[in-house]
Amino acid sequence: MRPIARLDIELRASGTLSLAIGAAGLFGALGRGSDPARAVLAFLVAAAILAAISTVGTRFLRSSERLPPAAQGVLVEPPSQTMRRTVVAMTLPMVAVLALIVLSGGVAAVIGGVVAGIGLVDLANLTALRRRQAAGREVIYRELGGSPFAGGRRPLYTRPT
Repeated sequence: MRPIARLDIELRASGTLSLAIGAAGLFGALGRGSDPARAVLAFLVAAAILAAISTVGTRFLRSSERLPPAAQGVLVEPPSQTMRRTVVAMTLPMVAVLALIVLSGGVAAVIGGVVAGIGLVDLANLTALRRRQAAGREVIYRELGGSPFAGGRRPLYTRPT
């Protein structure tokens, strides 16, 4: 079994960073002189579309099905390492938004909206996860992927609190 990490730490970090990167895209577009109405509308439409797609794609995180317990002796990633891994995974969207601010402010608002929409869903999933953990008196962990850019659909496990 691969090492596991606390899912709440991962979701909090990715959601917060995604919202910050998304806001940077919007404010960068506005700072570059993009029409405010167009930039905000593009940001909101992109955020809404990606939030809807991400909500459907992450419904397994909010499902009520019973999760298997984590195996005894499995390596648990320290919270500080989870934070670092999540920051590394967010470098690609961050670099993309920063490059687009320099190259084309209007597109930065759209891509910022994409990233922010995903971040909103991460934070909504975090809220649902915390409720689930409190009700079940357990902590939910997610298996680490093979790289920092591994997809989110990795196996979930529980451990008692």
